[in-house]
Amino acid sequence: MERISPALKIWIPAIILIAGVLVIAFESYRITAKNTAEAFNTQQLFLVRESARSIEALANNIETSLKTCADLLAFYPKERILKSLFSNQQNIIQSLFLISNSGQAVYSYPQEFSALSEIELNFNKILSSARAGKASLTNLIFIEHENKPVLSFVMGVPVKKTTQWLFCILNSSEIKNNFIYPIRSGRTGYAWMIDCNGVLFAHPNKDMEGRKAMDVLKELWPKYSSLNLEAIINKEMTKGEEGKGEYTGWHLGEKKLTKKLIAYSPIDFKGLLLSIGVSAPYNEVMAPLIESLTVPAIFLALFILLIIVSAFQIVVQTNRKRLVNQELTWSQEVFDGLADGISIIDRNYRVLMVNKAVCEWQGKPQHFFKAKPCYIVFQQHEGVCEGCPAKETFLTGKPAFREKVSTVLGGKKYYFHLATFPLKDKNGDTVRVAECVKDVTKEMALRSEIIQHERKSMIVKMSAQVAHEIRNPLGTLTLNIDLLEDEINSYSGIDITEATELVSTIKSELDGLHNILKEYLECTRFPKIKPEIQNINTILKNLFGFIEEELRRKKIVFKTNYEKNLPLTNVDQDLIRGAFLNIIRNSVEAMETGGFIEVTTRATDGWIEIVFTDTGTGIPEGQTEKIFAPFFTTKSGGTGLGLSITQHVVTEHKGEIEYESNGHGNGTCFKIRIPMHKENEDLF
Repeated sequence: MERISPALKIWIPAIILIAGVLVIAFESYRITAKNTAEAFNTQQLFLVRESARSIEALANNIETSLKTCADLLAFYPKERILKSLFSNQQNIIQSLFLISNSGQAVYSYPQEFSALSEIELNFNKILSSARAGKASLTNLIFIEHENKPVLSFVMGVPVKKTTQWLFCILNSSEIKNNFIYPIRSGRTGYAWMIDCNGVLFAHPNKDMEGRKAMDVLKELWPKYSSLNLEAIINKEMTKGEEGKGEYTGWHLGEKKLTKKLIAYSPIDFKGLLLSIGVSAPYNEVMAPLIESLTVPAIFLALFILLIIVSAFQIVVQTNRKRLVNQELTWSQEVFDGLADGISIIDRNYRVLMVNKAVCEWQGKPQHFFKAKPCYIVFQQHEGVCEGCPAKETFLTGKPAFREKVSTVLGGKKYYFHLATFPLKDKNGDTVRVAECVKDVTKEMALRSEIIQHERKSMIVKMSAQVAHEIRNPLGTLTLNIDLLEDEINSYSGIDITEATELVSTIKSELDGLHNILKEYLECTRFPKIKPEIQNINTILKNLFGFIEEELRRKKIVFKTNYEKNLPLTNVDQDLIRGAFLNIIRNSVEAMETGGFIEVTTRATDGWIEIVFTDTGTGIPEGQTEKIFAPFFTTKSGGTGLGLSITQHVVTEHKGEIEYESNGHGNGTCFKIRIPMHKENEDLF
């Protein structure tokens, strides 16, 4: 895969940033527009709700007036009562009728309406739907008024103590003029009303009144079907629901379909279900919002232009710097390619730069060292190290050298050769120092191993000769002391207590010499291991079962932490058991007044780890590097061969042994690592 060019690395983020800004701007506008439309629709809903309540109040008022007149007809002349009612409600009531149960008009007021036929008013149909003793209201019907049909309602109440009904024809024009037509929403928004069948009762375009709203819309635009408006009318408004929403439809004064906001509320017109709606063009509602966003839109455009110009300038600068950076990269590659560690330090001993070798030694990234004091990150000291070569170079302006500088990294001790070189400014003053660190840990370990091998070879030869010279006389002494003991025990009538104690002391010392001689002989001829597939947990359990009583007597608490289902390994059971026992014996001897021993087993990365931890006296500082050397011991009377033999056994098993000390008096920790058993692997 080809590398992305530097220009693309700049333009891609710039384009992403521009796209992100545009997305945020669009989303902000969408949310603002949605909230604006919602707020506007809420206002429209308030308008139609108030108008609906006013119409309901009007219906209640008319019903009350009719009932009052119906009650008075039993006591006063009908002309006087009907005239009074007509005068009081002249704007709303168009005419009044007294109708018999057979549907015949008995009396009308004003008189000019008396010529209306029964068919025109259809009083029989009205009476058939009326409930006994209660007011009745027709659906919308056409009434001839001024020689033209007008949609209106007929409301009636029964006249007490008679079989007659008092009916009135409502003046629908007054209802429209007072409660529908005056409603305005926005600049050109208007109100309209439909009945439960979707028939328009009121609309600014009066030619549409008396027809179903959806039929009119489909007639105007045959290819158009406003499913949303149809759902609002048929499923909401005609069912007496209140709500608000959006639709695309006809608008007064427009020659094309318009997106509109609508709010609607039901009217309970004395049992007749009506619904009043108010709608306004969406673009009129959004116009003030769009106008208010003009300045932010200009600012957004300028911001995007600024991003483009800045990206272009960065590309130009990047191309100019690329050649310079190439030379710096070559220098950095050489700097990082050196096997020796190099660091640059200023006069305050702060690290300015380190190469890759230093990062690998410390196990830290480069930014970890930057601007931190060198004596903290390299030596974990609180101040400038004693004999610091960098300090000498700053003082003298000349290179300085230190041999065998030691430090601890990752729990292991490393040795270095340290050289410092001055970095001077144009005035010749040393402003920085370059430290060159050469890792000589392996060389020193190899040298130590060679010396130890030579020493061990010499000790083996000497031990073999000494053991040979001592073994025969020691055997003779042992035999003769046994004979002497038998001779003493044969005396009778004489107090042999003191003699017996002396003989016992001599035998104890001879046993000690035999044990020392045995260790010397083991050191001179290590047996060849005979590995078998074993479970380390089982070996340890058997071992601690063997020494459990001894640990209890010496007040030593023993704790195990064995990993379940520990993988198997190939070991010589007797030799590895002896190696474990040597470590435990050392821990026991380091805890004269009791203490704590813990053994832990675990599997990790193809190895079986066995960790022995105690709370003994530990090894004094400065002597930890000698603990595996033959004949080195910190105990009086010890041979110094136990840990040397243990190390040899572990090494012969292709394993590793490590020692950690928490300082004198703070206990010890031995970690043994042995390879896991692998399927179909030949035993070594």
